Amino acid sequence: MKPLSSNTALYEYLKSLSVELNRRGLTQLSEVVDFAIAQASSGFPSEFLGESRIALRRIINEEHGDLTSEERATLADVLAQIDEALNGNSGA
Repeated sequence: MKPLSSNTALYEYLKSLSVELNRRGLTQLSEVVDFAIAQASSGFPSEFLGESRIALRRIINEEHGDLTSEERATLADVLAQIDEALNGNSGA
């Protein structure tokens, strides 16, 4: 996956992920993603990124093969980008 260009791009990814999780009956994971999405309007980008990271890690740990290998790879890539963004901002 190409690098996300902004928090808006992350927001859009999370929205589509939430819809897909919900469609597959993974309601609890969808709700975790929805909570992260809600943080986008908090006015604190690091809060949104942090909650997004928590949500994606939880999906990785709890999806138990419900995602395709491509979806898991995309999720891992997005998580790595969030980690990089947060680690890059940790000294600021």
